[in-house]
Amino acid sequence: MTFAKTTLRRWKYLENLVFIFVFGYIFYYLITGFSQYSWATFSGKGFIYDFTNPIHTKEFYKCFLSVIGLLTSFYYLWEIGKLFIEVLKKEKNIKWSRTRLFNVFKEVRHRYQPTFLSSYFGELLTKLIVLDVFWILLPYFQKISLFTINFEWYSWIYAYLIWELSMWTWHYGAHKIRLFWCLHSPHHAPEELNMTVAWVHFFAEGYYSAAVQLVILMFLGVQPAMLLVIMSIETMWGTFIHAGERSFKDGRFGIMQKILITPSHHRVHHAKNPLYMDRNFCSFLPFWDWLFGTLQPQKKEIKIEYGITRKMDVTNFVDFYFGECFLLYKDVRNAKGLKNKILFMVKPPGWSPESVEHTAATVRANFIKENPELGYTSKDFLLNKIRKRRIVSVEDHMIENVKTV
Repeated sequence: MTFAKTTLRRWKYLENLVFIFVFGYIFYYLITGFSQYSWATFSGKGFIYDFTNPIHTKEFYKCFLSVIGLLTSFYYLWEIGKLFIEVLKKEKNIKWSRTRLFNVFKEVRHRYQPTFLSSYFGELLTKLIVLDVFWILLPYFQKISLFTINFEWYSWIYAYLIWELSMWTWHYGAHKIRLFWCLHSPHHAPEELNMTVAWVHFFAEGYYSAAVQLVILMFLGVQPAMLLVIMSIETMWGTFIHAGERSFKDGRFGIMQKILITPSHHRVHHAKNPLYMDRNFCSFLPFWDWLFGTLQPQKKEIKIEYGITRKMDVTNFVDFYFGECFLLYKDVRNAKGLKNKILFMVKPPGWSPESVEHTAATVRANFIKENPELGYTSKDFLLNKIRKRRIVSVEDHMIENVKTV
């Protein structure tokens, strides 16, 4: 066995050992935390207090947060527990042995190693080098405000729409600019969607997203005090919509899918199917996705495939977390000329000087050419409405001219 293979094998053993420790550590705190909260609820505190107290203080959004927070905690455990049951049922014909235990471990590792290790790695980095630049930079960006809104109820609606616009903008850029895709790709790499995927974020992504969001939020007059409420809702709901098929088989939530981003919407966002690529960038309200034509409902005839398009072993943490950075570095290093080096960083993933056929936009466009009935979007709806209105307007104008003559 070569030195490289020996080193790789030892590294794999180390990753597995770290995962076993991290999984046990986090799972223990999930169970104990949920158990203690449930016991406090039965004692008249816990959820009961968290839900009723905001009614007295008129902080009604906290009632919503308490419900979503409880459901999120429950479904973390539900999804993990249901996976164990599925794996054990599949292995029911095999006697308890080292082989059966290893098969169970492989199934759990494949689904949860990338998310649990990313969570733990991010937590360690936060204590060492990562800064919450959003709040550090906020006072400086306040100076660019065109105006400042008040705290009336309609201002809160405006503020949340502007927050969603800022979310849509940085999120769109994270998919369309390769340098930023390197920061965002770990979040899309898991090959199964479950609520722990919400934990996966590249440590430097917050610097990019904060800078983009602050420019938009402050320029358009959103009060910093409003952001505490808005970010609480976004964080809680943004975690909840990562619920996978084990939690909600359908995930559309009936009429709610017309008003809110649902787990079904977000499953589309995490899919690598050509139709679903680079869709559904909003996290709570689908307004901007609808307006900009990036809203894509889940189609029953197209089963979702999660992950990213390149081949990758999700249990290899280095490739999972840093792989896209390495590949970009390789392309930039081998590119001819400064212009191509820069273009590799700012063009979409899949772009090369020779071709754009591997970019998401081209792959999706080619799929829609072959399946036009599946490609109708809100953007097409708006454009058709505008065209029809323009035609009617022209016809009315012609009739009026005829009458005048």
